[in-house]
Amino acid sequence: MELVGNPSRSTLVLRGILNLIFGLVAVAWPGLTLYILILVFAINILIVGMFAIFEPLFDRSNPHAVLTALLGLLGVILGIFLIARPEIAAGVVTLLIAIWALAFGVVDLYAGFAASSEKISGAWFMILTGVLSMIFGVYMLFNPLAGALTLVWIIGAYAILTGILLVVASFFTKSSKKSPAKRK
Repeated sequence: MELVGNPSRSTLVLRGILNLIFGLVAVAWPGLTLYILILVFAINILIVGMFAIFEPLFDRSNPHAVLTALLGLLGVILGIFLIARPEIAAGVVTLLIAIWALAFGVVDLYAGFAASSEKISGAWFMILTGVLSMIFGVYMLFNPLAGALTLVWIIGAYAILTGILLVVASFFTKSSKKSPAKRK
């Protein structure tokens, strides 16, 4: 537990550098980063599907063997489809995010206007949040692939900032003079 409470300088530097590398790659090549993320996801679905197809052979007591095998077959088909058409996966994920943002935008607008009518201070923050969510949702809805690339840039920027902060934090972390065996 001590590692979590007091990480070493080298751990912070390593995490920071790895975040910086990932962030720079994501920002420099967002299309490639998105493609690789989708490819890894598709391969995962494919492998899980293959295991599910053959799982009833190893567990003969499974009362849902046919359903398990059918779901496994669906996973294999979906994995192959996503490997062949990764833009579909990017578009679907982006559309789900768009729907989520629009739904929360409507809720935030409603809450903001309700708070405003009751003269609650700061209600305009909720209205502003709702408007921002609606703009984001509409953008993502009508530009799913560009929206997916935008998300990769945001993730990349986050990774770069986190990497910088972790490296800087390492300079302010006290190094432990005790050996790991002497710690209690």
